[in-house]
Amino acid sequence: MASVFALDFAKRRQWQNRMADDKQVPPADFSELVTEWERNINEYSNKLMGTPEFAKSMNQFQNVQMAFQKNFSVTLAQQLANFNMPSRDDVVAISEQLTEIDQRLAHIEKALARTNVGMEKPAPERKRPLRTKKPPTKQKVEGR
Repeated sequence: MASVFALDFAKRRQWQNRMADDKQVPPADFSELVTEWERNINEYSNKLMGTPEFAKSMNQFQNVQMAFQKNFSVTLAQQLANFNMPSRDDVVAISEQLTEIDQRLAHIEKALARTNVGMEKPAPERKRPLRTKKPPTKQKVEGR
């Protein structure tokens, strides 16, 4: 294989001539071209990725990426602190504390419910005042 992306020279020349003559490539020929191109790419990629140098360079790249990510998060946390804003870690810590408080509160509510069983008495019905005043009658209104 002279070049990674090169097709068989005769097939490529045949395909180019057909393009120039017909101005339209049949789908089967185009599909064959793409298939052959994919096959060549896969062959080259497999050879490249199978080398120890590739594995070493990928390891180095991942180490650099992790260091960059760590430095970025530290710098971002410092900037957020400068703006008096919580960082992600601060928000996570607050969330964990709230969850713990909710659990403790639920436990306290259950304990109170157990101790108050039977102690609750229904509120006595409130008595309404007696209605002693009567509405005026017609005779009293006319007599005025």
